[in-house]
Amino acid sequence: MPVDLYSTALIAVVVVVTGILSIRLRISSSILEAGAGILLASFLGVRIEAWLDFLATFGGLMLTFLAGAEVDLYLLRNSAKKSFTIGSMAFVVPLIGEIIFLSAFTDWSFLATLAASLALTTTSVAVVYSVLMEYELLDLKASKLIIAATFVNDILTLIGINLISPSFNLYTIAFLVIIAFMILLLPKMLEFLVESYGKRAVELELRFIFASMLGVSFIADAGKLHAVFGAFVLGLVFANCIHNYGDILSKTRSVTFSLLSPAFFVRAGMLISLPAVAQNIGLILGLLAAKMMSKFIGTYYFNKKWIPEAPIFSTMLLSTGLTVGTITATLGRDLGFLDQSQFSIAVTAVILSAVVPTLIAKRFVPVNTQK
Repeated sequence: MPVDLYSTALIAVVVVVTGILSIRLRISSSILEAGAGILLASFLGVRIEAWLDFLATFGGLMLTFLAGAEVDLYLLRNSAKKSFTIGSMAFVVPLIGEIIFLSAFTDWSFLATLAASLALTTTSVAVVYSVLMEYELLDLKASKLIIAATFVNDILTLIGINLISPSFNLYTIAFLVIIAFMILLLPKMLEFLVESYGKRAVELELRFIFASMLGVSFIADAGKLHAVFGAFVLGLVFANCIHNYGDILSKTRSVTFSLLSPAFFVRAGMLISLPAVAQNIGLILGLLAAKMMSKFIGTYYFNKKWIPEAPIFSTMLLSTGLTVGTITATLGRDLGFLDQSQFSIAVTAVILSAVVPTLIAKRFVPVNTQK
């Protein structure tokens, strides 16, 4: 089937335009890319082509891989009690809150309710990082705790969506066995490739990462654990090694955020139904309010106890959501838990949660006395 150059050209143009706008407006490009996807599908007749489907799937896996690779295992270990407590409360309480809200105000099935609720439990690593970086707060001890809690929150969310309606088989056992070998062998193999063939034009280390991720994702998917779980686990396995070679992480981010991530978010936007959003705007705002209230109930006490200089600021940052939330909702749709309308409602609420809590957080920015 020939490529539709009309759709291809328009998507390429909006990816560039959204990148420029995100820099000038200081808004996450992912939000603008999803918005552009809505406009492309709803008003300009752009369809989801096979190439976009592939890039979006690859992008979702790479974003999930980076979510695992970005985890600072040393940071988690050094603040284990505090980060696990705040992160788990940031996951559990909103999950319960969203389930109660959807059960009370909709007639959705339990699996649809659970999938949408999981999508709204997340905290956006990208938003947290960008806000802390914007105000030069990354060097603060409190900021490191917020980031560690964010890691815990997203790990629990990804585990949760992958445990919905499990159906294990022999591939599941194979995947669990392979994890043990991955932990022992893959980081050493990557180190060998970097030391022996690094800094070459062929970028062999990136090829190895891509091949490993697709292979592990395939086995995880075949084992009914879903591809994103395999990508995330591989990211965790590679985390320490990749952090030791900063240029690998930089190159991986460049490929992901220049090509694959835009494809994922544009496609996600194209899947959103504007009529469903318009007809359910009250429900969407209710989901956003339920998330923010639940995050406040679940984390404010601990933030006030362990981050006394910025309890509201940290609580609002933990209320943000974007990438992992969109991945979770997309997986829920692909698995048949969410229909088109439910997916549109969940993703729109996720996108709003990247904006509204951030705007509130910026009113309570702590003073960095270490400057």
